[in-house]
Amino acid sequence: MNIAYIRKTDKPIKEVAERLKEAFAKEKIEIVGERELPDQKGFLLYFLKPEWFAAVAEGDQNLLGLVPSVALIRRKEERTVIGIGNPQILAGGPNVDDIASTVEEMDRALRGAMQFASGAPEPKVEKVTLYSTKTCPYCRMEKDYLEKHKVAFDLVMVDEDRAAAEAMIRKSGQTGVPQTEVRFDDGESEIIMGFDRDRLNELLAIAA
Repeated sequence: MNIAYIRKTDKPIKEVAERLKEAFAKEKIEIVGERELPDQKGFLLYFLKPEWFAAVAEGDQNLLGLVPSVALIRRKEERTVIGIGNPQILAGGPNVDDIASTVEEMDRALRGAMQFASGAPEPKVEKVTLYSTKTCPYCRMEKDYLEKHKVAFDLVMVDEDRAAAEAMIRKSGQTGVPQTEVRFDDGESEIIMGFDRDRLNELLAIAA
């Protein structure tokens, strides 16, 4: 799973920051601080929604540090890049059922805000890669699921290809399978850990 959401745009940093503030205001997300990076190389926007912190603290206060609270807007390779923490990492906690609706709300709100701020078209899926092993039952389930819904994908057997296994671990930091890499036409990608039907449905436009 990606630690952060990343979007790219041709808009200047300050315009992106103002658009992000506007989107946050609509979601009742409070701006609590702003700071420029050294040499005017970017901009930090600190934000919070008290209800999110309250819900996570009620479920498991050890997860509070994972609640997204800062956006980084910077120039990279002549484009503006927006980065915000991925709230889906909270789903790995022990009391995920208690905060599932909050994580879903964070995901929707932050993705929507970044999309508005970038002003760029919604990225399109360019390539899907399923990392699997011969003995993994969930890998087989996901493979069958993707085939059933006619999703084109590359199947990589990491127990037969050491280089592929090492590449997978470099991308995700995880050794478990299945892992699904969804690559978009803007050059970014998202790693889905496990056979996560809901996330696959969302990213690959599969009708539930």
